[in-house]
Amino acid sequence: MQLALTTGAELQSWVLLVAGNIFLIVLAVRAIGHYAKREWGELLGHFVAGVVVAGFVFASDTSKAMLIAVWNKVAGS
Repeated sequence: MQLALTTGAELQSWVLLVAGNIFLIVLAVRAIGHYAKREWGELLGHFVAGVVVAGFVFASDTSKAMLIAVWNKVAGS
């Protein structure tokens, strides 16, 4: 009998996908409300937030590397 080594990467990707999609759905519903009320600033804010969340969900490794690079530039390390 062989033991399978698990790193948790599959669980992490599944959790990010589910949580990100729920967040994007909430943003879409709120954006529709802002569109109906003609609140353009809030609508644009929700659109930008949706793009950022989509980047974190669907390209989490790339987003992590980018944030680490930005932090290294800011912290000077």
